[in-house]
Amino acid sequence: MKAKETLIVGAGVIGLTLAYELLKRGQPVRVLEQSRCGEGATRAAAGMLATDHELIPALHQLAAASRQLYPDLVRELFNETGIDSGYKENPFRLIRGHEEIQFASVGQIDPVQLTRSLRHAIKVRGGVIEEQTMVTGLLRAGATVVGVATSNGNREASNVVVASGRGSEALLATSGVEIATVPVKGECLAVRLPGHVLTETLFSDDVYLVPKFDGRIIIGATERIGDETTGVSVSGIEHLLQAAARLFPAIREAEVVDIWSGIRPQTADGLPYLGQVPGVGHLFVATGHHRHGILLAPITASVLADEVTGITPKYELCPFSLHESRRNTNATHH
Repeated sequence: MKAKETLIVGAGVIGLTLAYELLKRGQPVRVLEQSRCGEGATRAAAGMLATDHELIPALHQLAAASRQLYPDLVRELFNETGIDSGYKENPFRLIRGHEEIQFASVGQIDPVQLTRSLRHAIKVRGGVIEEQTMVTGLLRAGATVVGVATSNGNREASNVVVASGRGSEALLATSGVEIATVPVKGECLAVRLPGHVLTETLFSDDVYLVPKFDGRIIIGATERIGDETTGVSVSGIEHLLQAAARLFPAIREAEVVDIWSGIRPQTADGLPYLGQVPGVGHLFVATGHHRHGILLAPITASVLADEVTGITPKYELCPFSLHESRRNTNATHH
């Protein structure tokens, strides 16, 4: 075991981006993932980097900062791995009833490709990723977390970061830390439409269409609150296709090439949990990002890396804290 190793539980976009950031700062890192990298909510995301229109005010500053970090992040990853993360900018049209707002240039990314590039870069920099490793509990010595128990034995650590999405709640509870999140299932599909070109992202209250660099169009996403099933419903896909056709009628002629769903954790106040757990030494949390995990990954990695290494973050994290008063309020409202 390397000295001063930080364990990150969860290899979604949040955990992987944090691992990469810590490695860039010279910190040894081990990532533990119960399935495979990016197989949870990350894989299900459309990869849009523009959600100002649906962000609550407390998230605006973090979101803006995170978007600004993306071009450098994907450039670094490409230089280190040769893997294209699918970052591009294209027009974005917001449709609300009879009102439309056009944005000239908004970023997007391919979550699957981003996962591949992060995974490779972490290994190139000497980080360790253990897939198919279920973390079953946190190991404590008094008021300090000193490692985790896993399906493959115990792992000691100088710091533990819980970034396992919906699974974070149950894991933290093993150490007496209570947070409240609600699962929100999102269903999506990908289509191809030969002979028709969609050059802009279309976003309305009940559907979005995101053209990807490989010619697919991603259509999403339902929001089934409290649903933790993994299947995709006929009613959900029917709703998405009908809503998509109202925005882009040619979509009726498209070929469906993939259908999937993902479970996103949502807090009652709509803000993720970010930072150290008060009263528990060396335990940090990054979860509850709901629909904004891809967008907020770079800034989440930056501020969590600051906290783990003892640097004061540049951004005010009080609204995202794990103080007991906020956790109790969220639990009451769920």
